Amino acid sequence: MNREIIFKAKRKDNGEWVEGYYQKRFDLDGSEQHLIFWSKSYTVWEYAEINPDTLCQYTGMEDKNGKKIWENDLLGHKLNRVEFLNGTYCTNGDRSLFFEAKTKEVIGNIFDNPELLEVE
Repeated sequence: MNREIIFKAKRKDNGEWVEGYYQKRFDLDGSEQHLIFWSKSYTVWEYAEINPDTLCQYTGMEDKNGKKIWENDLLGHKLNRVEFLNGTYCTNGDRSLFFEAKTKEVIGNIFDNPELLEVE
């Protein structure tokens, strides 16, 4: 299965999501920078410094509505969290995402919708 290797994360400057290519680099003083390079147009590329704690990789799959599925997304009404475990994307650690993707809907993610994870 060929898929585009892209990431998304929240920008440090404004907290908005940005999609693109991830790069970790070090400044001359040794401090780390986590960046997403993204295309503003076909000829203009920009980068945004991101919060690495929010970094999510695209799974290469879409939900039943055609929406991209990312790591840390929540699928369906049973809050199936998308994770990469043992070399494959799965939900809740045991079910292959391949079998769930086309029948479920992305309802949020653990960063924007932490209230969905609260147990009553």
